[in-house]
Amino acid sequence: MKLYYADIRGIDEKDALYPPLSASHGSAFGVSLLAEAYKDYAGAPIPKIIKLLSGKPFVPAEPELHFSVSHSKTHVLCAISESPVGVDTETHRFIKQSVIERLTTPGELAGLTFFDIWVLRESLYKLTGKGDLRTMRFYRRGDLIIPPEEGVFCRLYSDIEGSSSAASCYDGEFPDKIVEIPAYKLLKKEAARELMKQHRSEK
Repeated sequence: MKLYYADIRGIDEKDALYPPLSASHGSAFGVSLLAEAYKDYAGAPIPKIIKLLSGKPFVPAEPELHFSVSHSKTHVLCAISESPVGVDTETHRFIKQSVIERLTTPGELAGLTFFDIWVLRESLYKLTGKGDLRTMRFYRRGDLIIPPEEGVFCRLYSDIEGSSSAASCYDGEFPDKIVEIPAYKLLKKEAARELMKQHRSEK
């Protein structure tokens, strides 16, 4: 498994290199990140990407590879793996205490933040395709995260600034870090040049 992310703050999705797979905000960035991630992972341009009924991206020419993509208001995250995987990332923001109490338990919050819990739930749901995001229960015992389903392994990542991120899989093989892809690599040529020029002028 390899994990990749990009910071999409300040860039326009209409300039994304690839078209979206869905109407949701960030989809085009997700596909564009997946294409760049595949290039790094496989050393070649990505073949055609389609969307399964489950919503997951799928590359018909590479049926043995598994993909998972998540996008927030500030970042986009993707995983490429030779076995099933689910990932999620969420930007930290204010959440009412009443909402936190309704969606979590004191036992969960004893070892995890609300956003840790939420991305773990989302990543598990993306892996298995089942469960209720409002009632999945995750607990921490030392460094070990205990998911609500046997045979599943989960890991949290703090690599993405101001965000919580998680990955779930069945084999327990996780990378130590998430690889950052520069945002300009997600953009069409003209927009990429403008972004690089802007970054140079800010230095």
